[in-house]
Amino acid sequence: MSELPDFLRARWGRQAGPLVAVEVGGSSVQTATLVDGSVVFADGAVRPEMPYRYGLAAPGWVVEGRVRGAHHLGWMDVEAWDVLGFPRRPDVSLNDAEAGALGEWLLREGAPAELLYVVIGTGVGAVRVSAGELVAVEFGHQVGFGTGVCGGCGRQGCLDAAIGGHALPTPLGVEDVARVRESLMRAIQLTGLPAGATVVFAGGVVRSHPEVVPAIRGMEKSLAPPEAKSAAYLGVLDLLQRTS
Repeated sequence: MSELPDFLRARWGRQAGPLVAVEVGGSSVQTATLVDGSVVFADGAVRPEMPYRYGLAAPGWVVEGRVRGAHHLGWMDVEAWDVLGFPRRPDVSLNDAEAGALGEWLLREGAPAELLYVVIGTGVGAVRVSAGELVAVEFGHQVGFGTGVCGGCGRQGCLDAAIGGHALPTPLGVEDVARVRESLMRAIQLTGLPAGATVVFAGGVVRSHPEVVPAIRGMEKSLAPPEAKSAAYLGVLDLLQRTS
């Protein structure tokens, strides 16, 4: 269980019933349920017994609970809510990196003007938050990072095909770590991120191999609680609050 920070309690106030955030990742699914200012985490897709509103975060292009292009999951055009066992479409849904970026921005009291959220998990992606608004960034499918061909965009030299968790050996060697760090530094530079921006790294590869994270100006650790897959649950919960 995790308690919401006081400033988030003030932002959201009290809700009438449970709010549920379901995060689908490349290797697992997690449910976060918010009741009276406390969040309870559970493995898998879990539904409360009482009436609830829920949101979904998943890789790929996510529209009204339908997921397209999440090639690491094998979901090319899937009604994710149905696959997960929910009886109806989610009240809100969005890409998992977008939800994570919004969540990390929310967790920082005072809210940074610019934040870049970089995910290195089964796949690689990034989202920018500018003055509280989500901004798409060309990141995971930038080219010029080797000879691998991406199963998603189909291009040769794609960053995701080079350093996504699906493409990395187990265990990681010293050369592998150096390659990931150098690739991430170059990919971030190519985004044209403003000076002074906050950069947050997240994802399964970062949790299991923190040494892959490059030392760059503006870098901060994720503020998501250790029991959470990522801060995506907060991004979903915020959207639920705003659409209630």
